Amino acid sequence: AVNEENANGGRVVTAPTNGAAGIIPAVLHYYMRFITGANEDGVVRFLLTAAAIGILYKENASISGAEVGCQGEVGVACSMAAGALCEVLGGNVQQVENAAEIGMEHNLGLTCDPIGGLVQVPCIERNAMGSVKAINAVRMALRGDGQHFVSLDKVIRTMRQTGADMKSKYKETARGGLAVNIIEC
Repeated sequence: AVNEENANGGRVVTAPTNGAAGIIPAVLHYYMRFITGANEDGVVRFLLTAAAIGILYKENASISGAEVGCQGEVGVACSMAAGALCEVLGGNVQQVENAAEIGMEHNLGLTCDPIGGLVQVPCIERNAMGSVKAINAVRMALRGDGQHFVSLDKVIRTMRQTGADMKSKYKETARGGLAVNIIEC
């Protein structure tokens, strides 16, 4: 619903960007609807944790599709939502970091190639998939004790480097990827 409101020119809260604005609300909705004991305190903790993770990306890499591709939008939102959900489900600090890292690791290299230059296709479906990835990242992180091979700092650094290496036509220009291979009707 958030992505459709954005695509229709309505107002949405960037989380962290308009193109990825559906992931954090979707995962927060999952928490409120399906987790027994979910409450307003949990919502506050969820949002604060997501914001803290987002700041790490903003300060150490980018949240801009024009700079690093969709990995900086959907990937970052997935990471933020995963870390936040893990925290409200009782994950320890290491598990929260692991969930956030898993959320980004499996979005590395994601291009920003909106058809017609509009934040609709593939953006809306990428938000849905990013939400599912975030929830699954939490499930994986909570199965362990928090020890993990790849740190969040390293995956953020990798995302920045991958974005720097990515051709500009895959960075919000609508000149590469799906944007040129799908004919707009």
